[in-house]
Amino acid sequence: MRLCDRIKRLTSALAILWPVVTYAQWFGTESGQIGTLRAMVSGEWQSLPVADMDQTIEFSFDEMSHEYHRFTYRIQHCDARWNPSDILESEFLDGFNDQPIEEWENSLLTTFDYTHYRLTIPNSEVRLKLSGNYRLSICEDGREVAYFRFCLSENANRLTASVSGNTDIDSHGSHQQVNMSVNYAGLSVINPERELYTVVMQNGRTDNAVHNPTPTYDAGNRLTYEHSRELIFPAGNEFRRFEVVNMYEYYMNVDRISFHDPFYHATLSEDLPRHAYQFDYDHNGYYLVRYNQASDHDTEADYLFVHFSLKTPRLDDGRLYVSGHFSGGNLNSRYEMEYNPDSKAYECTLLLKQGAYDYEYLWVPEGESKGQTKLIEGDWYETKNEYLILLYFRERGSRYDRLISVLEIEN
Repeated sequence: MRLCDRIKRLTSALAILWPVVTYAQWFGTESGQIGTLRAMVSGEWQSLPVADMDQTIEFSFDEMSHEYHRFTYRIQHCDARWNPSDILESEFLDGFNDQPIEEWENSLLTTFDYTHYRLTIPNSEVRLKLSGNYRLSICEDGREVAYFRFCLSENANRLTASVSGNTDIDSHGSHQQVNMSVNYAGLSVINPERELYTVVMQNGRTDNAVHNPTPTYDAGNRLTYEHSRELIFPAGNEFRRFEVVNMYEYYMNVDRISFHDPFYHATLSEDLPRHAYQFDYDHNGYYLVRYNQASDHDTEADYLFVHFSLKTPRLDDGRLYVSGHFSGGNLNSRYEMEYNPDSKAYECTLLLKQGAYDYEYLWVPEGESKGQTKLIEGDWYETKNEYLILLYFRERGSRYDRLISVLEIEN
């Protein structure tokens, strides 16, 4: 029996249903056999898949068996809105698509059998020639089983920005204001509003990213965004954290670990809605795969069912999700909490690889796709958040969007 069938027998919480969303997630899969999709820039685990042209990005994932699968990869250049660019493959790709993934290794002494696959871009077969957005498809027998999105930047110094708790909504309250400027001196820009495109993201989230906000004013070769209501973000709270780095010892926020033949289960301490700012040394949503007795975490860390529980009355007219970088920005049924009237709590079970995780709860009102932190986490201006700004440029007559500058700031 394949793993996905066994999982369905163990828990219905892992059923794979993928509704259409209006934002571009960092990665995704429709296969119950694919787990732990990661993209790391130059080996740094606290990184979004946004790299300079001369840096490497390592993509990895697990196929949940010890059977070899001939996976291939295909790369597509995209515009600033993640639609396929109108350029030929030879214009952005030095090499050929549909190359096999040749780095793979079986897991060792784990309850879940899996095979770890790894791919680095650039490599001896493929090198990318243009900056911009890219989609990397993982395929088997010509069918896509997973995908990654990533960005390559020209690393020009054209952005400045700051973050403040003083906003036009409130002063030292629940929101954070991003002020920024774009220096386009030296570029062949005639109409900045049509030729420049900016994206601002908070903690790598794709659901609440701000696309191409309107500048406050254009001072000639410089766009300024000051006190822009479009760039006011709910501040949220520090991420919650848990660690499962050993099956025989309890670590942060783990109530108990149990073994139900043939798999391990970790039940987290019951969470409550927050009514005040709670300082913590979190990692702004990132997670680290780790087994504290392993020499190779990628192949020796085991999988286990992690049970989340949030004690709160039932909420109406919306859906509640558990979120972090482990979800790739996805807000769908895989990460949706279900209300249990017996325990009077929202519950969710995820199959995760051993490690240290950040997470938060997001409420999505009915008919919307943007997650809200206010209802469960609260919004507090003191919260330490990470903001990423992407600046794209499409020169007149060009058929693709260059990513010319990237800036990452923390408040």
